[in-house]
Amino acid sequence: MSNELDSYRSLANRLEQLMTLDIACRGVINPLHEAATDLHGGPLVLKAAEILLQCVKPGDSVFIATGWVDQPLVDPGHGETDGPPGAVALARALRLICKARPIILTDACLVDGISQLARAAGFQCVEPEHLHYSISMNKLLTLSVLPFPDDWHAAQAEAERIFYEFSPSACIAIERGGMNEQGVIHNMAGMDTNASQAKLDAIFRLASNKGVLTLGIGDGGNEIGMANVAECIRRFIPFGEKCACGCGGGLAPATKVDLLMPAAVSNWGVYALTAMLAAVSGMKEALPDSAREKRVLEAAAAAGFHDAIYGEVCGSVDGSPLETQLAIVQLMREAAIQQIKLLKRKK
Repeated sequence: MSNELDSYRSLANRLEQLMTLDIACRGVINPLHEAATDLHGGPLVLKAAEILLQCVKPGDSVFIATGWVDQPLVDPGHGETDGPPGAVALARALRLICKARPIILTDACLVDGISQLARAAGFQCVEPEHLHYSISMNKLLTLSVLPFPDDWHAAQAEAERIFYEFSPSACIAIERGGMNEQGVIHNMAGMDTNASQAKLDAIFRLASNKGVLTLGIGDGGNEIGMANVAECIRRFIPFGEKCACGCGGGLAPATKVDLLMPAAVSNWGVYALTAMLAAVSGMKEALPDSAREKRVLEAAAAAGFHDAIYGEVCGSVDGSPLETQLAIVQLMREAAIQQIKLLKRKK
C-alpha cells in the first residue's frame, strides 16, 4: 500500500508541475501555490482527489460554482473561457467515478453558454430533480446548470433553499470571483466587478457553517477560496493590499475553503484533478481528453466566451492558445496512463 501511495504522490507531483507552468508569464502562481502547499501540505491535487472520493457518494449532489463576467461594461452578457470548461470536465469525472449529481451554479447570463459547453463534453442538461434518474438507469450523462442571484440578500436566501433541496456533499469553486472583506469582487486590475457577479460566496459560507466540504481552484488571487492565503496575496499580488476601485479592501477575498488548489490557469488545475481522480479510482474513461477538450473550447468560442488576457473570442484561455490547452491536457492524460500502467505491472 505504501508503494501505491508513493506512486500516486509521484503522479500528483508531475501533475502539479504541469498545472503550475507559468506559460503566459503572469508571475503570480509560484507564491500562491507555495502558500497553499505550506498551509495544506502537498501535493494538493492528491489531497483534493482523496477528500472528494471520500466525501462524494453515489447519488450525492455536488455544487460547482464557475463563470466570470469580467468585462461588465463592455460585454455584460458573456464571460471568460477559464472556469466553465474546467467545470464541465470535473462534473464529468465526478459523474463517472462517484455517480454524483453535478449542479453548476453561475450567473444568469452564462447559463445558456455553459449548457452548450456541457453538451460538447457529452452531457445532456436537465432539471436538477431529474438527475437521479440517469444515475439509477446509468444510460445518459446529465448535469444541471442553474442561475444564482447577484443581490447578496437574495443569494443568501437562494443558498439556504438549494442546500435544503439538494443537500450537497461538496461545493467546488472554479475561477469564481470572491468578495473581499468589504463585499466587493475585483478583477485582476483591482477594479470593482461586483454588480455583474452572482454572489456565490453565499454558497461557500453556508457550506462551511454546515460542515460540507469546500474546495477552491483559482489562478490569480481574487477567487473564492483564496482567502486561505490572503496574507500572501496582500504581499505579492498586484492590488492585493490596495485595489484600484476605492473600496479600500484590496482584491484578496474573504471566503475560505477547506482546500485551496492554485494553478497557472484554473482549468489546468481541474484537468490535473480529473487525471488524479481517474488514476486513483482506476477509471480511464474519466481521464482528461484532448479531443473532447477541443470540442469544449470551440463551443466556448461559439457561445461568446473570450480569453480574459488576449481579449479575443477564440479557443485560447488566459493568454495561452488552443494548441497549448490541448497539449497540457494530453500531457496530464499521458502522465496518469503511465502511472496506472506502472501500478499494474507492480501488482
